[in-house]
Amino acid sequence: MTDIQHAERVQVKLFASKPAADPLDLVPVFHRWIREDKVPGELLIDVADYTHVWQGPGILLVGHGIDLYYDLGENRPGILFARKRELEGDLKARLIDALKRALTACKELETDGLEFQASEVLVRVPDRLHAPNDDDAFTAFVPILEAAAREIYGADATLVIEREAAGKREPLTARLRIDDAPPVAALA
Repeated sequence: MTDIQHAERVQVKLFASKPAADPLDLVPVFHRWIREDKVPGELLIDVADYTHVWQGPGILLVGHGIDLYYDLGENRPGILFARKRELEGDLKARLIDALKRALTACKELETDGLEFQASEVLVRVPDRLHAPNDDDAFTAFVPILEAAAREIYGADATLVIEREAAGKREPLTARLRIDDAPPVAALA
């Protein structure tokens, strides 16, 4: 029996509609975020450059409880928010927090000339103990993700949740599509 509610680590990625011309331009931006304490309630520690990794994590802003990436995966740049430490509440609360923080990061980066769209979100639960990548876990995950998405996008939002095809070694992954999503700034 899958106990997905106890999954602590979550990741959400929002994709860029106008990506950075050079991901390295985000290194000083993320350093500024550390100096200005741009992520409330989080101790930000360092910035790392992984742009040498093909379709990899890109630029990483390391925090104590979270990491924030300008991720280059799928050859589609975007902001990937990763919760790596416990947060009070159930999985729905952790997903809502992750979505809000990713949207806020995107909104902040839009002031630096990037643009993001909120109509597609990649969601991962990298917790094989509580959320194995199998049919039972995905079936249990869908209503939780839907409830979290409705908290952000509204009760009337048109949501489509699809499972990403992946092996058992990959985290449980879903792609959330929101047909009538407002701009990032309206959600953050």
